[in-house]
Amino acid sequence: MRRGFGEQLGLPGALGSLPLAPLAREYKELTESQLAAGLRYAGEALTVAQEASSGEAFVSVLDGVALCTPRRRRLVDEAALLSLADARPSHAPVLRLLAGIRRHDPALLRRVLLYQLLPLLRQGATDLGLDPAEAGLLAKAARTLPVLDDRRRAAAEALAPLWSRRRLRACARAVAALGPDVLRADPRLADLDARLRRLLDDCDRTLAAAAGAGPDRAEAHYLRVLSVASDDDGAVRGLVRLGTPPSGDRAPLEARPADGGRVALSWPARPGTHWRVLRDAPGHDRPVPVPGATGTASTAVDADPPVGLRVRYAAFPVRDGRPTGAPLVSDPLLVAPDAEELVLDDGPGRITARWRRPRNACTAVLTLTGPATGPGPGAATVRHSADRTGEHVFTGLEPGGYTLLLTLHHPSPDGGTVDSPGVRRTGTVHPWPRPLTALTAAPGPDGGVRFTGHGGEGSEVRLVTWPEGTAPAPGTELRTAALPAPLPWARYGDPGGATPDEAFTGLVSAVTVLGERALAGPGVRLDVPGPVGAPRAVREAGGQVRLLFDWPAGAGAVHAAWDGGELRISRSRYVREGLRLPLGPGPRHVTLRPLVPEARPDGGAAATVGVPRAPAGVDVPGEAVVRYRLLTRRRGLHRRVPYAVEVSAHGHDPDVPLPALVLVHRDTVRPRHAEDGTVLLRIDGAALAAAPLQTRELPPAPDLSRPPYALRAFLLGDGAGAVRLEEPALTTLVVR
Repeated sequence: MRRGFGEQLGLPGALGSLPLAPLAREYKELTESQLAAGLRYAGEALTVAQEASSGEAFVSVLDGVALCTPRRRRLVDEAALLSLADARPSHAPVLRLLAGIRRHDPALLRRVLLYQLLPLLRQGATDLGLDPAEAGLLAKAARTLPVLDDRRRAAAEALAPLWSRRRLRACARAVAALGPDVLRADPRLADLDARLRRLLDDCDRTLAAAAGAGPDRAEAHYLRVLSVASDDDGAVRGLVRLGTPPSGDRAPLEARPADGGRVALSWPARPGTHWRVLRDAPGHDRPVPVPGATGTASTAVDADPPVGLRVRYAAFPVRDGRPTGAPLVSDPLLVAPDAEELVLDDGPGRITARWRRPRNACTAVLTLTGPATGPGPGAATVRHSADRTGEHVFTGLEPGGYTLLLTLHHPSPDGGTVDSPGVRRTGTVHPWPRPLTALTAAPGPDGGVRFTGHGGEGSEVRLVTWPEGTAPAPGTELRTAALPAPLPWARYGDPGGATPDEAFTGLVSAVTVLGERALAGPGVRLDVPGPVGAPRAVREAGGQVRLLFDWPAGAGAVHAAWDGGELRISRSRYVREGLRLPLGPGPRHVTLRPLVPEARPDGGAAATVGVPRAPAGVDVPGEAVVRYRLLTRRRGLHRRVPYAVEVSAHGHDPDVPLPALVLVHRDTVRPRHAEDGTVLLRIDGAALAAAPLQTRELPPAPDLSRPPYALRAFLLGDGAGAVRLEEPALTTLVVR
């Protein structure tokens, strides 16, 4: 019977050693790139790129890495990989990384591809672009190899990066994690293990020699160890011991707490020296680098120190990543950050503390001392859960100065707690005004607004208005400098009250003031109409008087009152009809009072308080009458023409001047006003008042001898509207 390939030698013997570790420094970057490209293993990039240019192709890996087509088999070298990368941009990152691996070690490319292929073939994966003749052989061989779980696979893939950085102690731990069965199956791993053991044995002997040597020799031994194994913790701690200052001396490296739970580091500058800072803490296996603390700067910040532990920092001078001498070492520092942004605000009989805690704090302890509590046993101490932003209010305090100590408790690794150093702040409880608990408004006895209320003893009460919708709630703490200006007409507690010059509708708020501090109080919504403007009276026939005035803003109606009567008139009626009162011929005094609209609720709150304004008065003098008639004589057969005018004045006040009377002539039609024609005669008001009845000759004028024409008298000047002019019959004023 015919035997297949490897049946006599066994598959491992037939195929040679198969890799169980990639041993490529670029392996992590390669896996990230191939996952981004959607490839199961890096070799798929070779077949896809080749198929795109020359048709179907397979990858061969048993005898070097080659691309096989139906016509030829071509070994894949660096130039071929770069050419494929140019032809296939979507897979170019993977192909360029493979070219770099091939450049570093020609055999390493095959090792990386086999390392990725073996677990896929063991799982039965197909369509990998692998030469079919080799796929079955590799699948059988893969089942004879040790299986790498996630932990051992991570250790295998970390070996090359660790070795390249001379982290031999970490390499040793990774090799130990692989186990002896993996080392037996992969000779190259076994060689790596043997070489690693020789190097580390030499390091151990050098460390032992350093332990019994003087400082200079010990420093040289430790530096030699670190030049071979850069992560040798024994050598690092040995150098730290050499750099630790004697007790009582000032440490050359200063470590101090900073905001946010960080630690700020600083040390003497050395121009041109590069530094690397490590942090060591009890219970930690090894010193760890401080992220970002590298370079020539002589300062650094540890942004994430372990809370609750005493840490020590060491700044190593380095060249090409290797220490060149003993480090600068700090004193031990307990990492227990204090609260940040602690502020104190005072209020009526209280102090409010607000702070922001750093991470990991579990409890805040606040101790307040001052005139009310006293130091020592009388101090007010409270424990507060350490929220990210904390707040606590101390109440019932007397005015005076206080000191607050805020200490944070942090959990420690041993299950206990450690205290932060504590933050102190001083604050003062100032005297505050007493609040006003009630405010009322009512019409005063003289028509003003009278404000009364309850509370506010010993404080100034101001009445103000706030912009609509911004009035603070009663009890809100304010600063006097931020208050609106007091209303000049609103005076709290004034028994008489006052009235605004203009109409007012809005909320009047009370504020109690004591020095620089104020408390918002209640408010009352008022509706005060504007004043009656420019009242005046005009007499009309039949004892009627027409009252004219500017309508008061915000008034719903105006109430008119006089001796013997009263009347209420709305604005629409006043605009439509005016205001006429039957006052008779005698003198009268009329008062006009604006009336507020009916009280209306304000969004469910208390109803608006309507306050009537004090009335405005207008004196109406007695009725004054001026009469005139034309005296005529016959001229011609039927025509009579005027030659004089008879004028009388009655009922006027002697102390009030009468207006002047003018007689106007116009051809054809009757004059409509004093300028609508030619003035024939003018009698001054003083002359009218001097004689109750007088006759004036008309001046000779040619126009009077040529009818038709019309004559008419008018009153002119101040008070003309208050004097009634009685005219004769129209037939006597028109001459035809």
